[in-house]
Amino acid sequence: MKKYLFLVVAFVGLLTSCGDAEKETKKGDGKFYSTEVPKADVLRVGIKQLEDSLMKISEMEPKVDKTVTNLVQQAYLEKLKLMYQAYPKDKDAAASLGKVYMMYSGMGIPDLSVKYADTLIEKYPKYPERWLALQSNAVYYDMEVVPRDKEKVRFYWEKLINEYPDIDPEIIEMANSRLKNIDLTFEELIKQQN
Repeated sequence: MKKYLFLVVAFVGLLTSCGDAEKETKKGDGKFYSTEVPKADVLRVGIKQLEDSLMKISEMEPKVDKTVTNLVQQAYLEKLKLMYQAYPKDKDAAASLGKVYMMYSGMGIPDLSVKYADTLIEKYPKYPERWLALQSNAVYYDMEVVPRDKEKVRFYWEKLINEYPDIDPEIIEMANSRLKNIDLTFEELIKQQN
């Protein structure tokens, strides 16, 4: 119980301490609040703290209330997105996008995962782990989308093969095999191999 209380207090403190200072601004007759974007280094610290919190929460599951986990995940995603949006040329912008698409995938929200993976693919062609986003999207369009989008499957696998010919040979072999049997659904391919 003490660990749970500590996590909640740490999370609330984290949310209030990472540069989310509000300032009141007048516009016409009404008022609205805007949030200043923290500096990249402050965001990095917040992201690291939230990663540590998520690690501790995962070690304590199933004792931790799912609401707390969801709140920490949401705060983490928002900080990662803010890093990319506010500082797109920062050294951690591409990695932040990578974490966003993987997090959405892990949370079972594939549509958002693909959206952020596509952004990573398009905006950061030199990101070292970009091939993972290509592979992830190929699998998504092959297995998740109904009806299956064969052209998107082809697009991502061919892009991966052409841009990363020196990655793990098993991945290249899997991609080539999938392209050879592109007309078969994943289930049909498994049945054919058995």
